[in-house]
Amino acid sequence: MASALHIVTIVGASGRLGPFILKALQDDPAFNVTVITRHNSTATFSEGTKVVKVSDGYLDEEMVEAFKGQDAVVLSLGFEAEHRHSALVHASIKAGVKRLIASGYGANDSNAAVQRMFPIAARLGPMITELKSLERPGWSWTTICCGLFFDFCIPSGFFGFNTPSHTAQIWDSGDAKFSATTRTNIGLSVAKVLTRPAETENRSVYISSFECSMNDILAALKKATGVDEWTVTHVNTDEQIKSGTEEWKTTGSMAAMGKLALASNLKDVYGSNFRELGLLDNKILGLPHEDLNEVVAAVVETMS
Repeated sequence: MASALHIVTIVGASGRLGPFILKALQDDPAFNVTVITRHNSTATFSEGTKVVKVSDGYLDEEMVEAFKGQDAVVLSLGFEAEHRHSALVHASIKAGVKRLIASGYGANDSNAAVQRMFPIAARLGPMITELKSLERPGWSWTTICCGLFFDFCIPSGFFGFNTPSHTAQIWDSGDAKFSATTRTNIGLSVAKVLTRPAETENRSVYISSFECSMNDILAALKKATGVDEWTVTHVNTDEQIKSGTEEWKTTGSMAAMGKLALASNLKDVYGSNFRELGLLDNKILGLPHEDLNEVVAAVVETMS
């Protein structure tokens, strides 16, 4: 039987996702939470947050010492720190940590097609292979597949919707449905995983706030803005994948990466509709689904 997990350290509690994970853990009285951050980080945390500063390179011996006495380590690493992921996993084992939540938080990590097409997803297969190879009594792992960070994608323009100008770029018919999760729900899923260690041991957990299409999002935006007339253009997903791949190889631009990221959710071959595939773990975790219209309305309100 998996042991209870109460003493938790998070690496990467700032940035795009980390604050939502930290809040969910701090809001649950079952957890005693420590944040590990680098000496050169300018991130600030709420009063009362226990913070441990470490060297900028996450040095091995230092991280083992920082992880000692922890039941669980949660990794939420930014792109610049991903090269240290494996070392942090090994440090958690050396320190006697019981559970490691790996820094996945995205695409279906069991889908080989998305790993071939989307460069960021390419690391997921090797990551899972390594985690499985390290399994041992007293140490286990979990990854969380959550699809897109929905509440980030709307204001960032990731989906191709421009709210001020009421313009939208729809890929293909716009009817392909994919799983997406708000960052609040992703944070909550981390807490739920740690309170259900037996059910989440040594496997990927799949979650979503809802399954939606680009047309669904546009309808919700029309409702939230009170504007029914939007200028809509259409693009072809296969053509976007081709151009995005070429752009990434030649320029390495984030625009190309974003194009491939969106494409990874819009074709069945990439396994992005977790509900349709029967993968969702919301019920096991006790994680709520959310209402698309309510979430979009709340996001639009923050943008005004």
